[in-house]
Amino acid sequence: MTVAAHALASLVLVPAYSLAAAAIGTPGMRFHLEALDVAVRLLRHHGRKMLWPAGRLALYPLDSTRYFEFGWMWSRLMRLGRASRYLDVSSPRFLPLCYARRAVEHAWLLNPDAADLDITRQWAAAMSLSHTCDFVAASIESSGLPERSFDVITSMSVFEHVADDSRALAEVRDLLSPGGTLLLTLPCAARGYDQYRDYDEYNLSRPDARGHFFFQRFYDAASLRERVFSVLGEPREVTVYGERDPGYFGRNAQEKMRGLPYPFWREPFMMGRHFQTYPSIDALPGEGVVALEFHIP
Repeated sequence: MTVAAHALASLVLVPAYSLAAAAIGTPGMRFHLEALDVAVRLLRHHGRKMLWPAGRLALYPLDSTRYFEFGWMWSRLMRLGRASRYLDVSSPRFLPLCYARRAVEHAWLLNPDAADLDITRQWAAAMSLSHTCDFVAASIESSGLPERSFDVITSMSVFEHVADDSRALAEVRDLLSPGGTLLLTLPCAARGYDQYRDYDEYNLSRPDARGHFFFQRFYDAASLRERVFSVLGEPREVTVYGERDPGYFGRNAQEKMRGLPYPFWREPFMMGRHFQTYPSIDALPGEGVVALEFHIP
């Protein structure tokens, strides 16, 4: 299937699958409408150079477990209400920018990838948020941000890529103001494990003796307690979301990486059919995501 044919099919199939996904209760579906608004703003502000990212955002705003992560995190942010000082640590830019324009006096968006952060600046300009946001091109360990100064901090599927996650999370804890809230998501499995690659995708680690780089960690209940709860304390809320069929997530990811003719339009419906919430990480039959809400005294 050519790109043009795929795009034409998407115009019909994206709305159809989105409606079906909403009918079966896939989380995060409100962001399809939010994405259309942001896509139009990108085109108005930046013109044709934003045609591809705006079109992709409008048609495929989320994929895979992002539906759950966006839906879960947004519901908690709306419950918290307005934040005077908000920090996001390298989440997909769509979420913190949506929150910043709804309920934030001032936001700091931190990302060690300067090129990616420049794209976030462009989005913020299109959304009339340039004066609301500061952009910090640094890791959390070298951010230079003032301690005990943020009401709300979010981070979506980030710290699993940091080898010394406990140290990085301690830095996040120290940035929260008294009574502040941290919303965090991480990949998980009943039996945790670490993944390595032969290249450093995020420029966050050094090679081991075999020349392999740490890529990400899947947390089980024991490693979550050892590496996360020992630093941040007990979470106020824990929600686990994962695949029903062991191995489905990995197979789907491999198929998606091959590109077209993968039917990207079915993503929200696929998530509603093949993923669900679980009472605990130990109950997962395969891989999933754990969402955590911490309140720091």
